[in-house]
Amino acid sequence: MSRSNDIVNRVGLGGKIKKMEFDTDDEDRIRGCYNSHIEVLRQARKDFGKGRGGGNPFGDLIASVLGSDSGSPSSANSAADYKVLVMEDNVSLSPKLQQETLNKLITFGEQKKGEWDMLHLAYIMYVPGLTVGKTKDDGVVSLTTGLGSALGTTAYVISMRGVDAILDYHDANGYSIAIPDLMAKLFPTSRYAAYPMLFHRASKVKSLVNPQLDSLRELLFEPFFYTKWEALMVGTGLSTNVLFPALVTALIVASIKSGLVTFDAIQQQLTYGYFEGNALLVGVSGLFSLFSLAVLAQGVLLAPPPPKED
Repeated sequence: MSRSNDIVNRVGLGGKIKKMEFDTDDEDRIRGCYNSHIEVLRQARKDFGKGRGGGNPFGDLIASVLGSDSGSPSSANSAADYKVLVMEDNVSLSPKLQQETLNKLITFGEQKKGEWDMLHLAYIMYVPGLTVGKTKDDGVVSLTTGLGSALGTTAYVISMRGVDAILDYHDANGYSIAIPDLMAKLFPTSRYAAYPMLFHRASKVKSLVNPQLDSLRELLFEPFFYTKWEALMVGTGLSTNVLFPALVTALIVASIKSGLVTFDAIQQQLTYGYFEGNALLVGVSGLFSLFSLAVLAQGVLLAPPPPKED
């Protein structure tokens, strides 16, 4: 918790949020994650749904991050409207975190009431079926997914309508699917995100739900990779179902070409006893080929099965 506490303090939310801790559900880790978010939303509705006073944590975040006082002021929540900021303890700061982006997001949230249910401050952008689209509002993108495209729950803002939708579904159906899948089911076209992303899931924090992906996550969740992939998705407007096959094909072709360079150099050395060329280029080509193939193999072996329809 100390790492996440440091991050909360750095963005000016120290002492302004309610911390809730839950025991690990060792029998079903996905259920444990689901129940923890349900309890957080229940507490939020209890605190804010009856007009009780208290600062809006999202407004506090906007107003105080990076030491700026130009953001939207914190105001008392009311039963007519409230927004809840939810952050997990695996959160990390994005290098793209900027006050300007936060201000644009809060403006969007206020002006487009009724159009959104969730504003993601962090999301997993490597999931299948995800499209990140530009909107008419600078600094805000739309997130379109299908069931099973789990964007994660590291950091998000949810509206009162969104809170009611999730809790009403839970009261009627109980636990049946993972909480990110439930969000995809209930809000297929009403989820948006800040662009560039403000936070991200920490790359080195182990997962309780799918620890078999931890090693791959350590690579893909590094800022160098996810900021480039984010820019590619927003810039092209293409779904991950298109971009991933294209990327895999490019890696395979590059790996084959790099491997051939290394193979030709080795064959020349063995045949003639010398090699005419740049040895550094050969070494780099060989390492790139092995690295690319290793990443592809790991992704194939660790890819989760497609979700079952509930």
